[in-house]
This record gives sequence, structure tokens and C-alpha cells, in this order.
Amino acid sequence: MKLKSHLYSLIAIGIWSSLELAGKLLGEGISPFAITAWRFLIGGACLAPFAVRGWTRNKIKLSVSSILKLGLLGILNVVISMLLLQWAIYYGKASLVAVIVSMNPLFVSLFAMVLLKEKLSRFQVYSLFVGLIGLIIIILGEKQLYQHSFNHLPLGIVFAILAAITFALYTVLTKWAVSQYGNLITNSASFLIGGIVLSGINLTIGKSMSFAMTWHNISLILYLGVIITGLAYILYFEAMKQLSAARASFYFFLKPALATLLAKFFLGEQLSAMQISGIVLIMMALSRRFWIGLYERNKLKA
Repeated sequence: MKLKSHLYSLIAIGIWSSLELAGKLLGEGISPFAITAWRFLIGGACLAPFAVRGWTRNKIKLSVSSILKLGLLGILNVVISMLLLQWAIYYGKASLVAVIVSMNPLFVSLFAMVLLKEKLSRFQVYSLFVGLIGLIIIILGEKQLYQHSFNHLPLGIVFAILAAITFALYTVLTKWAVSQYGNLITNSASFLIGGIVLSGINLTIGKSMSFAMTWHNISLILYLGVIITGLAYILYFEAMKQLSAARASFYFFLKPALATLLAKFFLGEQLSAMQISGIVLIMMALSRRFWIGLYERNKLKA
């Protein structure tokens, strides 16, 4: 069973690594507002049957206050963080966005310290420092920073950093909801509410929800909603039934490399040797749990 759980976790991370690529392939025919709204409306709907089953089976009670809090989490995630992510993809470079956003677990440590009063371990401080050094190296190593190959690459980098920070905040704030309602109910409700709110904002400010009904656009929208936001999430939390959250999340360190390879293969994006060294540093920072375990095992043998 654990082998299957590891496989589920690995497949989920592999799917999530294609998020930035799929968003970029949609091109400029559909706005970041519409992409984000449709993605979470579809993804939330995919998770809803599983959430309802857990709700009825565990007889969980949802008050008006609880729904409002889940709604606020949805707004933080969908309307702010994921919209920033889609803007980053629209303006910038898919490979860079993927690497920067994958750093969000490092920012989670900071928010957990401030909001949840969790103490940072020595290894967490080291990994945060190494990750930030890696980010600086990646930005400094970007040869196309002020060229016109992208819509506005510096702005895309800024949006990617903001997306990583706000998603880290969402992750920390979601802890209370997950402990009370479970992952599926929390995320299905917040996805749907966030998607509905963003759709309402789009209509209010005149951002169209429509797009050219081509096979290319429809397949990518469905992939973003059903596969990336629905199936990958189900696989990931199915894996956590057998694995701890820490062990399941270990595979996240693969995302920068996988996303970079996908962007190179499908979009022809190139990274300099300096940027690759920065990615290696970020992967080392994200895989800190492995290094902690290795250190502790060696310490016990000594």
C-alpha cells in the first residue's frame, strides 16, 4: 500500500509541475481572470462529491460562520494568490514562475512562526536562507530580463514572488479549517466560493469569462480544472492516508526541475548555468526533511 501511496504522491507532484506550462499554452486568448475562475470552479466541482461523502459520513456541522471563514480562505487563495500566479505566467517565463512559486513551503515556516507561534528549527532557518540565495541567483542569472521576448518579465517575477508568499499565508491559515472539516471539505468549499467570487468580480469590472471555444482552449481549461486542481489533489491526499504529510510533501522538491524541463521541451525556454545552480539550491532547501533525517540517523550512529 505504501508503494502505491508514494506513486500517487509522485504523480500528483508531476501533474502540478505542469500548471505553469498549461497556463502559458493558453496564450493571450483568455484573460488570467477567466483562467483562474474557471480552473477553481471546475476543480471545486470535481472535489465536491468526495467532500459531500466525507461530510455525511463524519456528520460534520458547518455553521454560517464556518462557511464565511472558508469563503475568506477561498478569496485569499483564488482571488489573490492564484490570480497573481496566473498574472505571473501571463507576463513572465513559465519555468521561472514554477521555480519561484515552488518556494512557498519555505515561506510557510515564517508565517507559522508569526501566526501560529511555531519555533523555527536551525535547519528551517538554513533552508530558508539557502532558498532565498537560490532565488537571487536565478533572478540575477536571467539574460532576458529586460528583453521583449515576454510581455513583462520583471513584473512576472514580482507577481510570482507575491503568489508564493500569499499561498504560504493561505496554507498556514487553512490549518484550523483542515483540522475541523478535513482537506476535501475545506478545499472544495474554498475553491468553489473563491471561483464564484472571482467570477462575480470579473463580471463587475468587465472582464469576460468567455473564450474562443477551440479544442485547444477547452482541453487546457479542463486539464487545469479537472486534472491539476481536481485529480492531482485527490491523489495527493489519498497518498497521505498511508504516508505522513511530511513524507508526501517531500516530492515537492522535484517540482522546480520537472517544471523547468517541461517549459524547455514545450515552450523552448532556456535557463542559464547560473540559474540552474540557483534551482539546485532551491531544491536542496525544499528537500530539507531528507537532510534532517540523514543528519539525525548519522547522529544516532555516532
